[in-house]
Amino acid sequence: MSAAFPRTLWLIPGVYFLFVAAEFVVLTFLALTLTAAGASAFSVGLLASSFWAGIFVASVAAHAVVHRLGHARCFLAAMAASALAVASRLTHSAYAGWMAAAAVMGLGGGLVWVSGEAWLAEAAPRERRGLLVGLFETSVGLGMLAGPALLPLSRAAGLPPLPVALALMVAGLACAWPLRTVAERATAADDDAGPGWRALALPLVAVVAASGLMESGVSSLLPSIAMRTGFSLDRAAWLGAVIGAGSALLQAPFGALADRIGLRRAMALAWALVLAATLSLWVWAGAPQRMLWPVGFVLGGVGGAVYTLVVIELGHRLVGGGLVKAMGLLVTAYTAGTVGGPVLGGWLFDHGGLPRLAAVMALCGIAGAGLAWQALRVRTAAAASPAARG
Repeated sequence: MSAAFPRTLWLIPGVYFLFVAAEFVVLTFLALTLTAAGASAFSVGLLASSFWAGIFVASVAAHAVVHRLGHARCFLAAMAASALAVASRLTHSAYAGWMAAAAVMGLGGGLVWVSGEAWLAEAAPRERRGLLVGLFETSVGLGMLAGPALLPLSRAAGLPPLPVALALMVAGLACAWPLRTVAERATAADDDAGPGWRALALPLVAVVAASGLMESGVSSLLPSIAMRTGFSLDRAAWLGAVIGAGSALLQAPFGALADRIGLRRAMALAWALVLAATLSLWVWAGAPQRMLWPVGFVLGGVGGAVYTLVVIELGHRLVGGGLVKAMGLLVTAYTAGTVGGPVLGGWLFDHGGLPRLAAVMALCGIAGAGLAWQALRVRTAAAASPAARG
């Protein structure tokens, strides 16, 4: 491993923490502002989905952008674009403009996500990859925790939330600036990627999409739903922080667990916890005020852990262009779930309340567990074939 890589390994997670925290300040503030103004759950979900739609588009183009610019320049340019999108929200209060800015923020966020994650997974030593990728995902969870928590804290301090988010974005960009000098392995052309990345990544696409559907339905919509069941704006924002805390506290343990007991067993545990949480929310849907806290913590953390486990596995098996392509495909699949999650969840809540939403979430959890079981069987067979080795 190059002497420059240790700097990459700690800079990327640190910068990504600031970036995600800023995103979730903005997303939580807009969602709760719309809710307080009387907007429907569908409208709140549609705004969140516009952000994830931007990430979806970025993930499709990520390999070409990274191949042209390299990881570092892609990382910096995408962060700058997201900062400009946040800044634009200071100039107006139009719903359509908020949606457009959310989409641009998602475009930048998607490029930062794919580029940073692939760069880190490739740079990490194999024997510690599970832990290091888990720590990267922990930085995401910490950002999801800090973003909503900063909303009531900034209100208490008399600070407007959107300038706080912009300051975090600018600080992240400044911290990322040293990455421009880090030596990179060439992000390979198509012929270097080989056919093996498809054999490894494609069976896992549905699993990652199910993970995105579960996690985004919680992180993007549950605070708004909490307000509709009697939470104040500040208390709903703290619920968003608890969801982020689950993601922050559970990613590294699941990564270390995968290093120790293997991907299959860690994945089975993750889906068992998802099923327990969704079924609990369904059982107590009539009086959810206390149940929302543990369910949010588990789904926010373990839903993301499913994605983390897939990233670890691909980091073990792929490098260069194949790894970037596989990561882009997984982010595309994940965001396909996250684009649909808030809109579907908002529609279900508007038309059937929390019982119907919780029942559908439980069914999605059952489907996700089945998809993971089937995909890992197919992946093991594909990995053993000569084609899977590229």
